[in-house]
Amino acid sequence: MSHYRVSKEKTNQHQSLEYKKFDNKEDAEHYAKNTSAKDGSHVYVVESQIDEGEFVAIKIYQRGQAQGA
Repeated sequence: MSHYRVSKEKTNQHQSLEYKKFDNKEDAEHYAKNTSAKDGSHVYVVESQIDEGEFVAIKIYQRGQAQGA
């Protein structure tokens, strides 16, 4: 069961275009940071599962830099 995921969103729009699942937080953050550094037109939101099917944003990456969630 994946406890984390990274959602790809258009900048300034809070609608997920796609997401990738991860089993641990470190892998999710590493993916979001590196992928966002290469993709300036999207933000990558690291989310943690709090309940079955329910996720909450814990960190946002844009252009390789962490933003507040």
